Amino acid sequence: MTDDLVVLPVRHHSPACALVVRRVLAEQRPSVVLVEGPRAFDELVPLLTHADARMPLAVYSYARREAGQEQDRWAGYYPFCDYSPELVALRGAVEQGIPARFIDLDLAEQRLAEHRAAERPGDERQPESLLDERYYRHSAALRLLGERLGCRDDEDLWELLFEADAGTTSTIEHVERMAAYCSLARTDSSAAELAADGTTAREAEMVWHIGAALAERKPGDGPVLVVLGGFHAVAVPELLEAPPPRPEFPAKGITADAALIRYSFQRLERLNGYAAGMTSPAWHQHLWERLTDDQTDDEDPRTAALLTALLDISRDLRVDQKLSLSVASVGAAFEQALRLAELRDHPAPLRSDLLDAVTSCFVKGDADVEGLRITAACNRTLTGDAIGTLPPGTGTPPLVNDTFERLHRQRLKVDSSIRQTTSLDIYRSAAHRRTSRLLHGLNLLNVPFATKTAGPDFVRGAGLGRLHERWDYSWSPLTEGALVEASVFGSTLPAAVLAKFSGILADHRESSRRSDATAAVVLLSHACVLGLHTLTPSALDLVHTTIVEDASFTNTATATARLALLWEAREPLEARFIDDLPALLRTAYRRVIYLGRELQGGQAAEATEIVKALVQLRELLGSGLGADLDADLYWDLVDRLQHEYGVPLVRGAATGLLYSAGRIGSAQLVEQVSGHLAGGVAPADAVGFLTGLLSTAREAAWQEDELLAGLDRRLADWDLRTFVAHLPELRLAFAELTPMETDRVASAVALLHGRADLGPMIKRDVSDHEVQRNLEVAAQVAMLLAGDGLAAWSQT
Repeated sequence: MTDDLVVLPVRHHSPACALVVRRVLAEQRPSVVLVEGPRAFDELVPLLTHADARMPLAVYSYARREAGQEQDRWAGYYPFCDYSPELVALRGAVEQGIPARFIDLDLAEQRLAEHRAAERPGDERQPESLLDERYYRHSAALRLLGERLGCRDDEDLWELLFEADAGTTSTIEHVERMAAYCSLARTDSSAAELAADGTTAREAEMVWHIGAALAERKPGDGPVLVVLGGFHAVAVPELLEAPPPRPEFPAKGITADAALIRYSFQRLERLNGYAAGMTSPAWHQHLWERLTDDQTDDEDPRTAALLTALLDISRDLRVDQKLSLSVASVGAAFEQALRLAELRDHPAPLRSDLLDAVTSCFVKGDADVEGLRITAACNRTLTGDAIGTLPPGTGTPPLVNDTFERLHRQRLKVDSSIRQTTSLDIYRSAAHRRTSRLLHGLNLLNVPFATKTAGPDFVRGAGLGRLHERWDYSWSPLTEGALVEASVFGSTLPAAVLAKFSGILADHRESSRRSDATAAVVLLSHACVLGLHTLTPSALDLVHTTIVEDASFTNTATATARLALLWEAREPLEARFIDDLPALLRTAYRRVIYLGRELQGGQAAEATEIVKALVQLRELLGSGLGADLDADLYWDLVDRLQHEYGVPLVRGAATGLLYSAGRIGSAQLVEQVSGHLAGGVAPADAVGFLTGLLSTAREAAWQEDELLAGLDRRLADWDLRTFVAHLPELRLAFAELTPMETDRVASAVALLHGRADLGPMIKRDVSDHEVQRNLEVAAQVAMLLAGDGLAAWSQT
């Protein structure tokens, strides 16, 4: 601190540091205020300091870089609350008419600095904080200091050293403490680490701005005031003596922007993952309000904050948790927190003193039950649920306002970060269908707001028996940030969804999947789910083209089956006007039959998919739309696969399909089973045929005695090693049976051996290791018996 320059090391969101900034502004009357933060934020200073702005708010910054065929995308948040030192500095500068500006690298430059130093290509990240204090948490020196002072963690240490006596220490003493604290953290970081994460480049940029401000300062002007994260501030004096060159970054191909959005105390809470957060934002807000309230000079602000927090916790327990809590218990907790602070030699009660007092005085029952409820209430109260309010004229992108208006109209809560649940009757309610399309549209735009937890999935063709959609949703700053970025697609939600999906359709036509029939039908279904009925003609044309071009039997069969599902789901999708769908389905059906006839030889790898495709086509023929299709074409195909296809799994599945449809009788089924279970057939082929058969006609397992008898004879012919080797496949073959069906099969097997039942089917007191060991012992015994000419004994 000199007459020319005042550098204040701060911790982001620290009331103690904010108080010192407030005091220095009043005492020094600087000529300019420089604040850590991306330079692009300068234009947002009037909004951040607006009288109607209610914290917490955040600047959402995002950038993209086109690099050939690839694209780097970065996004980040810079949060502010009332006790953020940076915001206090900006507000004070505006009040005094002092210029204020940010001096850090912009978001893209910060990320490029990291990539350049680490020599790795750009990657796409989720939005993260632009403020990071991990160096404090990871410092071995600070951890050792905390242990010596009896602190539970680094937050407890910080509160003891700075927040407990906030406002009572002199500016010099506070700065000296901060310098010592931050220097300890910095000693644990090597120059290579600081270069790798971009710290070196950022500090060079900030020092350049400080030097420029000093050069602009005129005689008689106040000092240059710099409000800087303490980790960087302690390096400034040395860097100013030998300033490093200002870093340069290519601007070509980079687009970037920033917007002011609402934020919440929950997101500020360090325990929720905020890299620069302090625990318990509401607790610090109480303290800040009392430390800055000029009307309470006769009242200890820390004691007042303690009492307020206790009253809020007790109110939560009584009202929300329905716990009986007396006034005497609250008073006892208040007194105990004061005594604990005194006993522990704390200048004032810390948050840990408060929590210990609450646990001691409020928990009357089981600590693992009532104690958890009380701990949860403490966390909720000390974290708080405040959400910021944007000032007039913020210039929020129209898409953000339009989306929230639509959400409000559909009676969805967007002013609370508490998770909500809604159930949508999409079959009977037009309003619910509008809500469904709205939420699906937000998901398309990658806006984190709602997650579907149950209901029919018309895009993937799953869960179609369900009539209601169930969604979990909640607002978060991520919601607004993602909407800000999505504004490039349109100013209203329908326009943005339409533009985004149109781009997806165009990309599909140009991609390597342009001949993928299933992918094309998925796009058509997705368009209907989103309510983009104006795009369905284009999507239908794409489906027709890909069905003609797709050479895959299994893929085309899946696409054909999904077309039928789409037709059946016209009502909830409001797609009644897709009149071309039946004709398209007939074309797809003929195409898939043609491709099926072209199947040759047989590859085991694709056999499972072929069976799945055959089942899908059988279900299609049984649907309302399938009545217009030529079923004989399908059954001719199945019959050919039964006799000619080279993989037993497919032959077995085809046999089961013909048996279930009554196209072959019991005699023919037994003939097929006997042939595939004969001794000359390899065990793997026998198991494969059985698996395919039961996958399409599991009723044969208990309706046809000869099937079980033949299988029983074949298993008896196998030695133990062969049986154990194929046991997993055998279990898989019967896996589709229900418990009742399994019991019927077990009874039939018992009758084959003249028994009433098979006894206990599961032995739970034997581990896998014991089973394996027993098998090894049995094999050794069999070998010894064979060596003595007694091999027959091992078969009894």
